[in-house]
Amino acid sequence: MNTTRTEAERDGKSERSLHHSLNLTVIPNEACKQAQSSFELHVVSTNKGEQTSVLNIAKQIWPWVDYIHIREKQLSLQQHFKWARHMTDSGIPVSRIVINGANPLLAGDLCCGVHWSQDMLTKAELDMNVVRKRQHIRLGVSVHSIHEARIAVDFGADYLFFGHVYASRSKPDLHPRGVEALAEVCSGVDIPVIAIGGIQASSIQAVRLAGARGAAVISSVFQHENPAHAVRLIKQAAEQ
Repeated sequence: MNTTRTEAERDGKSERSLHHSLNLTVIPNEACKQAQSSFELHVVSTNKGEQTSVLNIAKQIWPWVDYIHIREKQLSLQQHFKWARHMTDSGIPVSRIVINGANPLLAGDLCCGVHWSQDMLTKAELDMNVVRKRQHIRLGVSVHSIHEARIAVDFGADYLFFGHVYASRSKPDLHPRGVEALAEVCSGVDIPVIAIGGIQASSIQAVRLAGARGAAVISSVFQHENPAHAVRLIKQAAEQ
């Protein structure tokens, strides 16, 4: 018996049951057809389970960002979808919400994109061409080298996160990969590369010059005393 396939089928049944319990509708997501900014701004949740704090800040910042990622590794996928439901109930458009770890075929009406780790990509049993025919769901993949980037592109990723570029509070023990490594990935693939890791307003121009088509931030927004102001500074830097 193929253990991997058996586990995948079991996970798929569990996820379908989850969507039924949350009353999700598996339909093409029209909200995801919005045109992306020339330089995308992604804001990623803190991975600390701070739902109230994340929701309050998300309500402040969503008009100035392209995507808000729900990435809480210690929480179940069911909890990720509940966070998304709270966001949409609070007036945050579906077009801004990305759920990390979700199956694109079952993402329902609570998000316009899903984002995967390298580990998820290597275990995937999806045909992204089929996904695109059925859903308007954007798939992002985190990569750490040009080799991983090309694998993600071949799989059908719509964009990549590359990092961490600068020293990052979320990865204090790991040496940053730097702008040169970012430039190598940007020049080696033909889909948008989003720089992540230690990104501040002051570093936006550097990552743009390296070829990045966007930036993803965590602490520079969520740990700022005025998150909306922090986001506006980043957007202004990107537009210069």
